[in-house]
Amino acid sequence: MVFVSKKKQKLLDIGFKRGETSGIRWIKNKYGKDTSASTRYERLERSAFNARIHTSDNILTFRDVDGSETPVKPLRPRVNRASYVDRFRLPASWKVHPDLRTNNIYVPALLQTMMSTENRKHRLRNSKCRGDLVIDGAASIKWGFGWKERLKCTRCLYVGKHYKLFNEVTTKGKGRRSAQINIGFQIGVASTSIGNTSSRRIMNASNIIAPTPRAMQKQGNKVCAALKCMNDNSMAAVRKNLVDENAQIGQKTPLWSTLKGTRVTTTQFSTLTRHRFKPEP
Repeated sequence: MVFVSKKKQKLLDIGFKRGETSGIRWIKNKYGKDTSASTRYERLERSAFNARIHTSDNILTFRDVDGSETPVKPLRPRVNRASYVDRFRLPASWKVHPDLRTNNIYVPALLQTMMSTENRKHRLRNSKCRGDLVIDGAASIKWGFGWKERLKCTRCLYVGKHYKLFNEVTTKGKGRRSAQINIGFQIGVASTSIGNTSSRRIMNASNIIAPTPRAMQKQGNKVCAALKCMNDNSMAAVRKNLVDENAQIGQKTPLWSTLKGTRVTTTQFSTLTRHRFKPEP
């Protein structure tokens, strides 16, 4: 069987006029790449790669059990994967996940609900197990300042479901809902003279995992837009009430120019940043 590429076969087919016979018409062709059938390529994990690869003259080759070379060619090694047993091994003091040594923010009521529920499920599943339920730090899900955690047993293979340890904002739309702590934090940042960068430095110095700058900026844009709308409505209500009160006591309505230099200080929100009602310096 003669190897002929598809491109060459097409040129041979169109190289003869109609009525003439090609010289290789009755020869069976094999299409594909001209590679040796005995050569195989394997991609192992890094630990297996380092254990089985033999380096000689800067050439990486596999060695068989008896030490002879094999036709298998090594590829770039993969990342080591944690075995199923290692994930549920009894954690030692030096093997605790690094995130579990930080100061996280949880809602105590939701945390105790998770602990009591998972303890009950663990006893019902395996009443003879004497293991402890610990937080699976490798499976923690971060949502701004909020966290979703799950528990796992240190002896048996019990793994609980994820619980939201933060309160969400009630909305009518679909999709993931914002955490109340994230919105409240952005409201506090807008009412002070510091920004997201300074806030992240304070949290990192306090050993608190801060949200990413992009997430904080995205949440801050939404909160500031809502605050601006609320300030507009508040100022409109103040002006309307002033007109109504002046009409009741028989006084004239003052000129609107007297309100241009005022600063928004309402019972709803007090901002220190520049906005449309704050006079220019």
